[in-house]
Amino acid sequence: MKNWDNDGNNWEEPEVKKGFLERVMNLLGIETEEVIEEVYLDEPAETKPAKSGKDRGKVVSLPHPDKNIKLVVFEPQSFDDVQTIVNHLKSRRPVIVNMEEIEKSLARRITDFVGGAVFALDGTVQKVSGSIMLFAPPNVEVALPARSELSKLSELTEVKEEPFFSTDKFKR
Repeated sequence: MKNWDNDGNNWEEPEVKKGFLERVMNLLGIETEEVIEEVYLDEPAETKPAKSGKDRGKVVSLPHPDKNIKLVVFEPQSFDDVQTIVNHLKSRRPVIVNMEEIEKSLARRITDFVGGAVFALDGTVQKVSGSIMLFAPPNVEVALPARSELSKLSELTEVKEEPFFSTDKFKR
Protein backbone atom coordinates (compact mmCIF):
# COMPACT_ATOMS: atom_id res chain seq x y z
CA MET A 1 0.00 0.00 0.00
CA LYS A 2 1.32 3.45 -0.86
CA ASN A 3 1.61 6.03 1.89
CA TRP A 4 2.33 9.73 1.99
CA ASP A 5 5.71 10.71 3.30
CA ASN A 6 6.06 13.12 6.19
CA ASP A 7 6.02 16.16 3.89
CA GLY A 8 2.77 15.04 2.31
CA ASN A 9 4.18 15.35 -1.21
CA ASN A 10 5.55 12.02 -2.36
CA TRP A 11 4.29 8.53 -2.43
CA GLU A 12 6.37 5.88 -0.76
CA GLU A 13 6.14 2.31 -1.97
CA PRO A 14 6.23 0.05 1.08
CA GLU A 15 8.39 -3.01 0.87
CA VAL A 16 6.41 -6.12 0.21
CA LYS A 17 7.81 -9.29 1.70
CA LYS A 18 7.29 -12.27 -0.54
CA GLY A 19 6.65 -15.65 0.94
CA PHE A 20 8.29 -18.90 -0.19
CA LEU A 21 5.31 -19.93 -2.29
CA GLU A 22 5.27 -16.61 -4.13
CA ARG A 23 8.99 -16.88 -4.95
CA VAL A 24 8.53 -20.39 -6.37
CA MET A 25 5.61 -19.23 -8.47
CA ASN A 26 7.66 -16.32 -9.82
CA LEU A 27 10.51 -18.72 -10.77
CA LEU A 28 8.06 -20.91 -12.67
CA GLY A 29 6.74 -17.88 -14.52
CA ILE A 30 3.41 -17.76 -12.80
CA GLU A 31 2.61 -14.25 -11.81
CA THR A 32 0.39 -13.45 -8.88
CA GLU A 33 -1.68 -10.38 -8.78
CA GLU A 34 -1.53 -8.25 -5.70
CA VAL A 35 -4.73 -6.65 -4.62
CA ILE A 36 -4.03 -3.36 -2.94
CA GLU A 37 -6.81 -1.66 -1.10
CA GLU A 38 -6.35 2.01 -0.53
CA VAL A 39 -8.32 3.77 2.12
CA TYR A 40 -8.87 7.48 1.72
CA LEU A 41 -9.82 9.09 4.98
CA ASP A 42 -9.82 12.64 3.65
CA GLU A 43 -12.77 12.03 1.31
CA PRO A 44 -16.29 12.04 2.73
CA ALA A 45 -18.19 8.81 2.56
CA GLU A 46 -20.76 8.45 -0.19
CA THR A 47 -24.16 9.46 1.03
CA LYS A 48 -27.45 8.72 -0.61
CA PRO A 49 -30.09 11.40 -0.43
CA ALA A 50 -32.95 10.61 1.92
CA LYS A 51 -36.03 9.43 0.12
CA SER A 52 -38.95 11.77 0.23
CA GLY A 53 -42.39 10.60 1.29
CA LYS A 54 -43.37 10.13 -2.35
CA ASP A 55 -40.39 7.88 -3.14
CA ARG A 56 -40.81 5.58 -0.17
CA GLY A 57 -42.60 2.29 -0.62
CA LYS A 58 -46.26 2.46 0.20
CA VAL A 59 -47.90 -0.10 2.42
CA VAL A 60 -51.16 -1.20 0.88
CA SER A 61 -53.49 -3.63 2.50
CA LEU A 62 -54.89 -6.06 0.00
CA PRO A 63 -58.60 -6.63 0.29
CA HIS A 64 -59.66 -10.16 0.95
CA PRO A 65 -63.16 -11.18 0.03
CA ASP A 66 -65.40 -11.78 2.99
CA LYS A 67 -67.04 -15.17 2.77
CA ASN A 68 -70.38 -14.06 4.17
CA ILE A 69 -71.41 -10.44 4.17
CA LYS A 70 -74.37 -9.73 6.40
CA LEU A 71 -76.81 -7.08 5.23
CA VAL A 72 -78.53 -5.16 8.00
CA VAL A 73 -82.04 -3.76 7.46
CA PHE A 74 -82.80 -1.01 9.93
CA GLU A 75 -85.90 1.12 10.62
CA PRO A 76 -84.86 4.01 12.85
CA GLN A 77 -87.43 5.43 15.27
CA SER A 78 -85.37 8.40 16.50
CA PHE A 79 -82.09 10.17 15.83
CA ASP A 80 -80.48 8.12 18.62
CA ASP A 81 -80.54 5.09 16.29
CA VAL A 82 -77.87 6.58 13.99
CA GLN A 83 -75.09 5.38 16.30
CA THR A 84 -76.20 1.78 15.79
CA ILE A 85 -76.27 2.27 12.02
CA VAL A 86 -72.76 3.77 12.00
CA ASN A 87 -71.45 0.97 14.21
CA HIS A 88 -72.66 -1.57 11.64
CA LEU A 89 -70.88 0.38 8.90
CA LYS A 90 -67.68 0.54 10.94
CA SER A 91 -67.94 -3.25 11.30
CA ARG A 92 -67.96 -3.41 7.47
CA ARG A 93 -71.63 -4.43 7.16
CA PRO A 94 -73.88 -2.69 4.62
CA VAL A 95 -77.09 -1.22 6.02
CA ILE A 96 -80.43 -0.63 4.32
CA VAL A 97 -82.28 2.09 6.20
CA ASN A 98 -86.06 2.29 5.79
CA MET A 99 -87.23 5.78 6.76
CA GLU A 100 -90.77 5.61 5.38
CA GLU A 101 -92.44 5.65 8.80
CA ILE A 102 -90.64 8.71 10.23
CA GLU A 103 -90.93 12.46 9.59
CA LYS A 104 -89.12 13.92 6.60
CA SER A 105 -87.03 16.28 8.75
CA LEU A 106 -85.81 13.38 10.91
CA ALA A 107 -85.15 11.26 7.82
CA ARG A 108 -83.04 14.10 6.37
CA ARG A 109 -81.01 14.44 9.60
CA ILE A 110 -80.39 10.67 9.71
CA THR A 111 -79.40 10.61 6.03
CA ASP A 112 -77.01 13.54 6.50
CA PHE A 113 -75.37 12.05 9.59
CA VAL A 114 -74.99 8.51 8.26
CA GLY A 115 -73.96 9.85 4.84
CA GLY A 116 -71.14 11.81 6.51
CA ALA A 117 -70.00 8.68 8.32
CA VAL A 118 -70.06 6.71 5.06
CA PHE A 119 -68.03 9.46 3.37
CA ALA A 120 -65.45 9.32 6.18
CA LEU A 121 -65.24 5.53 5.75
CA ASP A 122 -64.90 5.85 1.92
CA GLY A 123 -68.15 3.97 1.43
CA THR A 124 -71.10 4.58 -0.87
CA VAL A 125 -74.68 5.79 -0.50
CA GLN A 126 -77.45 4.73 -2.88
CA LYS A 127 -81.11 5.61 -2.87
CA VAL A 128 -83.08 2.40 -3.32
CA SER A 129 -86.52 4.02 -3.45
CA GLY A 130 -88.44 6.93 -1.91
CA SER A 131 -87.24 6.85 1.70
CA ILE A 132 -85.12 3.71 1.59
CA MET A 133 -81.34 4.19 1.46
CA LEU A 134 -78.44 1.77 1.13
CA PHE A 135 -75.30 2.72 3.05
CA ALA A 136 -72.34 0.52 2.13
CA PRO A 137 -68.81 0.38 3.59
CA PRO A 138 -65.81 0.35 1.21
CA ASN A 139 -65.58 -3.47 1.16
CA VAL A 140 -68.98 -3.71 -0.55
CA GLU A 141 -69.36 -2.83 -4.21
CA VAL A 142 -72.80 -1.53 -5.13
CA ALA A 143 -73.83 -1.93 -8.75
CA LEU A 144 -77.16 -0.46 -9.72
CA PRO A 145 -78.52 -0.52 -13.26
CA ALA A 146 -78.68 2.77 -15.13
CA ARG A 147 -81.87 4.86 -14.89
CA SER A 148 -82.87 3.96 -18.46
CA GLU A 149 -82.66 0.25 -17.61
CA LEU A 150 -84.74 0.81 -14.47
CA SER A 151 -87.46 2.59 -16.42
CA LYS A 152 -87.58 -0.24 -18.99
CA LEU A 153 -87.78 -2.78 -16.18
CA SER A 154 -90.61 -0.91 -14.47
CA GLU A 155 -92.54 -0.74 -17.77
CA LEU A 156 -92.26 -4.50 -18.14
CA THR A 157 -93.39 -5.24 -14.61
CA GLU A 158 -96.05 -2.56 -14.42
CA VAL A 159 -99.51 -3.97 -13.77
CA LYS A 160 -102.20 -2.16 -15.68
CA GLU A 161 -105.46 -2.11 -13.81
CA GLU A 162 -108.67 -0.58 -14.87
CA PRO A 163 -109.80 2.21 -12.63
CA PHE A 164 -112.43 1.36 -10.05
CA PHE A 165 -114.68 4.11 -11.27
CA SER A 166 -114.76 4.94 -14.95
CA THR A 167 -116.55 7.87 -16.54
CA ASP A 168 -116.72 6.09 -19.89
CA LYS A 169 -119.94 4.36 -18.91
CA PHE A 170 -121.72 7.64 -18.42
CA LYS A 171 -120.83 9.21 -21.75
CA ARG A 172 -123.61 9.71 -24.25
